[in-house]
Amino acid sequence: MSEEQPTTGERGQAVTPMYPSGKVLIGGVEYNARIKSGSAESGDEVIVVGFEAFGLLVGKPESSPE
Repeated sequence: MSEEQPTTGERGQAVTPMYPSGKVLIGGVEYNARIKSGSAESGDEVIVVGFEAFGLLVGKPESSPE
């Protein structure tokens, strides 16, 4: 019943505006997510930086240290 979660560092795309919560598409699967800081527009690239009870925690790749 539970879906496998993406791993930290995986990249995807915001499918809704994130102010700060919304939905992201990663590996063809849609997830509830919250952006760590700032906001993201639909279509922006995001990267998984962590996990929360309600969904994923994401950031923008250019602001995420690698």
